[in-house]
Order: sequence, then C-alpha cells, then structure tokens
Amino acid sequence: MIKNKRKPFFILFSVLYWILAALYFITIRYAAPGIFTPPDLHYAKLLAYGSAVGSSIGLLFGLFPINRLLHFNKRRSFLSVLLICTGCYILFFILIIFLTSLYGNTFSFAFAYVFSPDGLTVLFHLSVCSLFYHFILQINKKFGPGVLLEYTLGRYFTPKEESRAFMFIDLKSSTSIAESLEHVTYSRMVQDYYAELTIPLIRYRAQVYQYVGDEVVVSWKINRFFSASACIDFLYAFRERIALRKEYFLQQYGVCPEFKAGLHCGKVTVAEVGEIKTEIAYHGDVLNTASRIQSLCNSLQKEFLISEAFLHLLPEEKRDEAVFVANVELRGKEVKTRIFTVTRTTFKL
Repeated sequence: MIKNKRKPFFILFSVLYWILAALYFITIRYAAPGIFTPPDLHYAKLLAYGSAVGSSIGLLFGLFPINRLLHFNKRRSFLSVLLICTGCYILFFILIIFLTSLYGNTFSFAFAYVFSPDGLTVLFHLSVCSLFYHFILQINKKFGPGVLLEYTLGRYFTPKEESRAFMFIDLKSSTSIAESLEHVTYSRMVQDYYAELTIPLIRYRAQVYQYVGDEVVVSWKINRFFSASACIDFLYAFRERIALRKEYFLQQYGVCPEFKAGLHCGKVTVAEVGEIKTEIAYHGDVLNTASRIQSLCNSLQKEFLISEAFLHLLPEEKRDEAVFVANVELRGKEVKTRIFTVTRTTFKL
C-alpha cells in the first residue's frame, strides 16, 4: 500500500469540489429566475442537505479513487482514463438515484424515475461534474502534483527565489543499450523504466522537473515539510522498484536498467516561462552543480553522489551513511566542492 502524503489534500479537494457541484445544481434547479419553486420549499435546508450530500460523495471519492480501485497500474491514454473513470462514476450515480427513489416505492417506480426528466436532469449534471472532475485530476497528473494549482494561482508569473534540492538521475550505458535495441523497443524500455518512478515520487513527495532523453531531474522544495532523508530514501526506493522488476526487464528487453545520480541543493529562481508552451522553469547554479556532480559518477566509480551542502541538511544520525569521496573542482567553479557518496546495504519499500 502506498503511503501517499498528499492524500489529505486530495480528499479536501474532492470534498470541496462535490460540495460546490451540489450547491451549483440546487441553485440552478431551484433559485434561477423563471424557475417554479414550491412555496413551502426551505432553500437554506436544501443547501445544507446539498452540502451534506456533496461532502459524503467527495469523501467517498477522495478515500477510494476509481483509478486505484480499478488498478490503473498500466499506462493508459488521457482520453481512455477520462472516459473509463467518468463512465464508472455515471454507473455509480445511476445506482444511487435508483436506490434513493426505491426507498418507500416500488421497483418499477424507481426504474422509471431514473429515466424520467427529473432523474435524467440530475444524472446529466452529475455526469458533467464527473467528467470535469476527472479532467482536473488527469491534468494535475500530467503537470505533476501541485503544479496545476501553481499555474492557476499564477504563483510564479513573477520570478521568485526559493530553496530546492535537485537530483539528476541518468540511465547507465544508455548509448550501448539503445544500439542493441530497436528505437521503438528502446523507447518502450525507457517508458517502463520511468514508470517505476511513480511509487517513490508519491511516497517521498518528489516532483519531476524534466525528462530529458534518458535522464530525469527530480526536485524537492525545501520548507518545513522537507526531509533530506526522504531524498535519499527516494533514490533507494527507485532502485528497489527496478530490482523487483528485473525479471520483466530481462524478459522484455534483455537488459535491466541501472542508473547513477547526483544530488545538490541551494537557492534557485523559479519563473513561469513561455507563451505557446508554458512551463515552470528553475534557474541558477544549483542545477548546473547537481548535473556536474552526477557526471562525476563514472570517473569516481560511484552510483550516487551528493554535495557537502546537501550533507548538512541530513540529520546527524543519517550522516553516518555518507562517505567522503573527493574534493573536486567542478567546471565553471573556482572553489573546490567536497563530494560524498551514500551507501546502504539494505532498503525495504
């Protein structure tokens, strides 16, 4: 079971979304100009009832997302996920409308109500809300957790400075692997390789900044929720995921991917860039340094290197895992940088 630290935020979003959906429906159904409403209708009670129903639906969908229940562990297209999830919700709402109308009535009455003008009106509204709900979730997934909200709020429309940790992860022997496989087969392998990042990304609250060929750049914002140990755990969790899928990779591609990584931290400038293809970009020496640290893995014969700056973020008890490797002069820097490696004999997901 994945321990998703973002789960409370997702549940909150789900509850608020479905409350607003319920209140919107009540408003256009009973309070819009020209709509007949019974004289004994208590609008305040109706809104309270709608809020309760919306909260219940949102809590249910937040606790049990349909994509988890259906085990969407394989990659699917945006449209297929959108239609499958929305279709499942529509079936769920048909069942709910049927059961609520069945209470105190006959089976035939409940069935007829589902397809009556009133029943279809409710179902149409819920279907549109379900479609938009899953559209938001899929867009959020494509951007990366939390990025859609930052775009919406325009958080980085004006450049801002913040502290971040960056990890550059590069596929080992990528050129020789690509030459041994057909281009399409190699691309499928890279897809499967990147897919194994999913669980570690969720568990350790990491954000993918960029996929560049067979290299991926992962980032963490350094704030009160930040854990330097989680960055180390993330890497070993990814390595463990690859190890668990070793048989699959060998069977499908004849090779099990291995990787090397470099980790550094510091101040960067964050800005929303581009008009046609907008993205949130990070600028600063931190990224160059992290990339160059990762490039030293081959010459220093290490799979994972971290900077001294990042080492100081680790708790005292975790620093014992770090071993000094070299004091190197990185390209473009006048002062030498102390480089460490972190080794662990065991790690469990």
